[in-house]
Amino acid sequence: MRPTNKYLLLTLAIATIFSTGCGKKDSAEKSDLKTQVVAKVNGDEISIHQVNFQIARMGQVSEAQSKEAPKHILTRLVEQQLLKQQALESKLDRDPRILQALESSKDEILAQAYLEQLMSKVAKPSKAEVDKFYQENPELFSNRRIFRLQELVIDVSNDKLAEVETGLKDIKNINEIAVWLKNRNYQFTANSNVRAAEQLPLDMLKKLQPLKDGDLIILPTGRSINVLHLAASQSVPISREKATPFIEQFFLNQSKSKSVKKEMDMLKSKAKIEYVGAFADMKKSESATPVSPEAKSEKELPAAKHTSDTQLETEKSKKVITAPNTNQSNIDKGLSGL
Repeated sequence: MRPTNKYLLLTLAIATIFSTGCGKKDSAEKSDLKTQVVAKVNGDEISIHQVNFQIARMGQVSEAQSKEAPKHILTRLVEQQLLKQQALESKLDRDPRILQALESSKDEILAQAYLEQLMSKVAKPSKAEVDKFYQENPELFSNRRIFRLQELVIDVSNDKLAEVETGLKDIKNINEIAVWLKNRNYQFTANSNVRAAEQLPLDMLKKLQPLKDGDLIILPTGRSINVLHLAASQSVPISREKATPFIEQFFLNQSKSKSVKKEMDMLKSKAKIEYVGAFADMKKSESATPVSPEAKSEKELPAAKHTSDTQLETEKSKKVITAPNTNQSNIDKGLSGL
C-alpha cells in the first residue's frame, strides 16, 4: 500500500474530531461539514483550513502533540476571533497606527514569500562537495571531541598585555595562574564548561584539537587574555553517513544566503532608489538587505542527532563527560572562518 501522507492523516484526524458529535445532526451541521467549518464565533466561521495552516507553521511535532494540537489551535483561533470582534467594535481597524502595522505586515509577508520562492530553487551540494567538506574538517567529524574546559578570562589593559603574557607563559597549572593573577591584583573571571567541537569557534577548535588532557593554552583576544585548560576530553566521531545531512544543510544555507544577496544586488542595481529628508545623504548601497531566517543561519550546520550519539558514548566512557545539548543552531557556530 502506498504510504499515506502524514499531513493528510493529520487533516483527516482534525476533520474527524470536529465533525463527529453526540446525538443527531441537523441540516445546519451537515452544511458546516460540507464547508469544512469547525467553529462559529458569534456567527463568524473558522474553517479546517485555518487550523491546518497553523499546524503547518508548527513544523515537526511529536505524535502526542499532533493529537492535541488541533484542539489547542482551534481554542486559540476562537479566542483570536473574539478579540478581533472586540477590536472591530472599538473601531481599532480605523486607527492610523493599526492600519500602518497591517500594511507593514503585508509587505513583510510578501517580501518573505518571494525570498522563500527564490531559495526553494537552490540545489543540494554534490557528493564530491560533501566528501571534501567532511575530509577537510576532521575536527568536526572523524576526530570530533567533547572538551571539558576550565577558563580564566583576564581583564587587562593594552599596556599590560605583554607583561601578563610573559608572566604566564612558563606556568603550566591553571591554579598557579590564578594565584599569580591574584597576587598582582589582576581582575579575572573563572568558568568551567563542556563543549562539543561544533560549539566552538573554528579558530579556537583548531588550537584545542592538538592538546592533550591536562594541557593549557593562552589566547590573547585584544581586550583580554583567555587561559584555557583542557581538563578532560572524549572522542565522539561522526561517520560520513551521519554527517551527510548536516553538511548538506550547511551548503544549502550558504547557497541560499548567496542567492539572496545576488538577487538583492541585482534588484538594487536596476531600481531607482532615492533617499530624501533626513536620509538624503544615504547611498543606495547602504540600504538594508532583507535576509530570511534560513539565510541568516548560513554558517550553521545542524547537529540535531549528535546529542544521542554523544550521550551513548559518554555512558560507555570511564571519564564521564556530559555533552551539552546540540540543536540545529549549534554545530558550526564555529565555522565562522569558512
